[in-house]
Amino acid sequence: MKRLLILLILLVSMTTTAQDHVSVTMIMSRDPITLDPQGPIDPSAPVLLAYLYDTLVFQDEHGMIQPHLAQDWAVDGTTVTFNLRDDVVFSNGAPLNADSVIFTFQRLQEIGQRSFIYSEIMNISEFEKVDDYTVRFHLRQPSVTLLSALTYTYAAILEPGAVESAGENYGMNPVGSGPFMLAEWTPQSSLSLVRNPNYAGHRPTDDPEIDGNIQQINIRFTNDQASRINALLSGEADIAYISSPPQLERLADNPDFTVMDDPTRGLVILGFNMARPPFNELTMRQAVAQAIDKQLVLDIAAEGMGIVVNTPIAPSIFGYNPELEAEALPYDPNSALELVDNANYDGEPVVLLTSSFPTYQTMATVVQAQLEAIGIESEIQVLDSAGLRQAASEGAYDIILTRYDWNDPDLLRIYLGTDSRANRYGYSNPDLDALTAQGRAEFDPDARYQIYTEAQRIVMADLPWVPLHMAITKVIIRSDIQHSGLLYSHILLEDAVR
Repeated sequence: MKRLLILLILLVSMTTTAQDHVSVTMIMSRDPITLDPQGPIDPSAPVLLAYLYDTLVFQDEHGMIQPHLAQDWAVDGTTVTFNLRDDVVFSNGAPLNADSVIFTFQRLQEIGQRSFIYSEIMNISEFEKVDDYTVRFHLRQPSVTLLSALTYTYAAILEPGAVESAGENYGMNPVGSGPFMLAEWTPQSSLSLVRNPNYAGHRPTDDPEIDGNIQQINIRFTNDQASRINALLSGEADIAYISSPPQLERLADNPDFTVMDDPTRGLVILGFNMARPPFNELTMRQAVAQAIDKQLVLDIAAEGMGIVVNTPIAPSIFGYNPELEAEALPYDPNSALELVDNANYDGEPVVLLTSSFPTYQTMATVVQAQLEAIGIESEIQVLDSAGLRQAASEGAYDIILTRYDWNDPDLLRIYLGTDSRANRYGYSNPDLDALTAQGRAEFDPDARYQIYTEAQRIVMADLPWVPLHMAITKVIIRSDIQHSGLLYSHILLEDAVR
């Protein structure tokens, strides 16, 4: 009888443990380079970093800035004072306080030259510790866009002791205050996250009435869309990002899955090297703008998973003005051909630079054919991400097929400002510089909207780039996972119940 009782206790214990340890498996396209948010630019990292780290402020689905680690803040000219929560600790138990915040951004200023938010952080001249949970940033110039930059996971708050202890290996040993923490990582193969026992349910997306039970997130990597669908259908995976309509058809009307739209905060664009012929001439840029059938590019290369856009700011970003769509040059290959004939073009083939990602190679081929139809021969050069950035920074191209990503209309300054390090186009317009400087210092949303409307008109007239489309990915999640969500490509799982 005693042995039977022990067996029953063990069985109940094992059943409870199995039920408690609920996991999900997610498939992503590529392995991250590092889990250090201040490390090399990595397109795949932000989604994962958002599970591990928290930021001072948060951007909601409407683009509004909300409290996060900072429970509130005050802006006074060139100072921004953040009052921090006093109930948050890192996954290793260390307190998250003013010292952590100051350490984080001083380190970013020292090593983060390639970070998307580097210029905003370099606008901070001094970090002042007011008390243990109050920190004041002193700015060189007023900047409302600082808050937008601080919502990115690139501005995630680090634990000083963990960074100093791990040294150069910190990217493989991250410590944050988010709902999950790294358990195991086999580069180029798999990565697993487990629930952070010190997580206090402090995120703006948390629902205090829901107790999430996801204890582990297993992540696998593959670029093969068919493999992702097969894994979903076989039960090997629960969540996947899909950008192939034919593959999505395999899940049509399947009640086991929920499909969510994930529009990017950015645009696919054709950028010009305005520092050398032939695209230093506006007429040639106008010819390309009128030669490109954007819907055809989207349909063939991205199989319609996107929205054609004619304005410099994407519909998913504050500052987009739909009225500007009608002001763009229309698709008109006959007019484009006439422009080329009347330009100072010598007929030499141009270099069309693009990414090694398959979708971009297909887009480049479609664009190449459309350019050829108006008398512009092109040679497609395909490079990986690092090579593409280097070639673009060196101006070793004539046209570049690429994409920008940002969450604020200040992107016009970041990518097109005369003195911006991210300006790869040789473009300079003092009027645009003046407007974007005004926009950075304007805190009234309506006034900012009007400023960026006029700024877009300048860009549309000068044509340093031709907007093509805003890409939309589909996120598939198994229907038995309840209380999840999607925010800017990040799948919210802290409240998820399975």
